[in-house]
Amino acid sequence: MHATFERYWQNFVTRRDSTSWNDYTPYELRVVGTFARLGWRDRANEALAFFFDDRRPAAWNHWAEVVGREERAPRFIGDIPHGWVASDYLRSALDMFAYEREPDHAIVIGAGLPASWFDGQGVAISDLNTPFGKVGYSIRRAGNGYRIRINGNARSPGGYVAQLPWPNAQQRVCIGSRPVEGEIVIQRPGQTVTVRPC
Repeated sequence: MHATFERYWQNFVTRRDSTSWNDYTPYELRVVGTFARLGWRDRANEALAFFFDDRRPAAWNHWAEVVGREERAPRFIGDIPHGWVASDYLRSALDMFAYEREPDHAIVIGAGLPASWFDGQGVAISDLNTPFGKVGYSIRRAGNGYRIRINGNARSPGGYVAQLPWPNAQQRVCIGSRPVEGEIVIQRPGQTVTVRPC
């Protein structure tokens, strides 16, 4: 699976960085959510930026079924706006905020959000529907770590897994003063925790 999406990424970068392509179908927006689920935060955001640049016309905030490199070139564009493309975008956008990880039924939060969103006031979401109820959370940088507040009524068997952007992916972290082995897991709503390097 990783090799498949690695190959997609290499093809995507080749197209993004060249003028040797004519058109594509923005159904590819679905890959943004896949990148978030694979832990490829930067790739998810780079792809999303590319697709946002190809809204036609941009002021309409939507995608056609087919997008051409030359905006004014006569071509088949399919349905405009295109509902399936929009649904691919919505699914990916929701995955960037939170998604259910099926093997352990954990709710993974923040996996696709740009690292800059955690600065200042941070990012917050409320009433996001999941199979386990409504999810809400806020995350903001606090010193060299993060402050996380979980709310909502969702009770998932695997708890809440916070995927945060650390400068060093192998960095050892603590929740409060407790060292964490592996993932940052918060078991239930109503908790506020501080996560920092330790």
